[in-house]
Amino acid sequence: MTAWRQAPVVADAVAAELARDLDPEDLSQILDAFRVDIGSRAGELAMALAGGHVEPAQRAVHSLKGAALNLGFFRLGQMCAHLQQLAQTGDLAAIVVLWPEFAATCNDSLGRLGHSGLAFEIDSSIVRP
Repeated sequence: MTAWRQAPVVADAVAAELARDLDPEDLSQILDAFRVDIGSRAGELAMALAGGHVEPAQRAVHSLKGAALNLGFFRLGQMCAHLQQLAQTGDLAAIVVLWPEFAATCNDSLGRLGHSGLAFEIDSSIVRP
């Protein structure tokens, strides 16, 4: 299941709808909170993977999935859905293998938000198998 690879980083229709429906200042605050959430959830996932903890890994990707999909960040949301399924089966090793792609997807999303990316390396030693 690799549908996220073909998904747009941001769905233009969702972005346009949010811009139309929300006050610009409110939208800016929501997107800034999402930017922070990407970094914190990625950090939580990294720590969960490093410790071999399934439940925190599942929570991190579940939370990020919901926020990403609601804001139209479909690639990240769909990838998180896949990672959530892996976590539900306890397959943290598969998530570790996908870590570089997850980090790159986070960075793509952050780039669309006008930010440079995650604070840790894409191939972070925290999550190396």
